[in-house]
Amino acid sequence: MHQAGMLSSGMIGDPDPFTACVNALELFRVDDVVISTLPDERSGWMRANLIERVKGATPVPVEHVVVDLATATAAPAA
Repeated sequence: MHQAGMLSSGMIGDPDPFTACVNALELFRVDDVVISTLPDERSGWMRANLIERVKGATPVPVEHVVVDLATATAAPAA
């Protein structure tokens, strides 16, 4: 994200992704939410309707990015 000129941060949150998103939205003032998932057929988050649930919980835009498993690479260790 930094290379794309975006300011971003991360934190360890609740193990439930919906609760983690809602908690983060209470702590931070954000312009939008980006959720990255595996493709639909492999994503537990998609089966749990995470994207629509988060959209319903916040007035800010929610963007869904699907990982392309054919081209995905692991991030380097920090």
